[in-house]
Amino acid sequence: MDVFGVNIIAVLLSTVGFMLVGMVWYGPLFGKRWMALNGFTEESMKDVNMGLTLAKGVVNSLIASFGIGTLIHLTGQSGLMATLHIAIMVW
Repeated sequence: MDVFGVNIIAVLLSTVGFMLVGMVWYGPLFGKRWMALNGFTEESMKDVNMGLTLAKGVVNSLIASFGIGTLIHLTGQSGLMATLHIAIMVW
């Protein structure tokens, strides 16, 4: 199932992967340190609408995944190393 030459299943899977990595990174690994460096406290985080924040993160990762997929399609690249090269260059 392709849209503009981009596999939608791959976009959805990469979005799930992006969100899982983010949950681990900003959760148990570096969550408290990230909050301290940004001046957040437990009390200030209670006022944040986490559902909206999560929804924005999902939309952001969907757009990024689709954009990288489109770039890979337009350049005609295939294979793991070529794909990783494009992803690193975009990053």
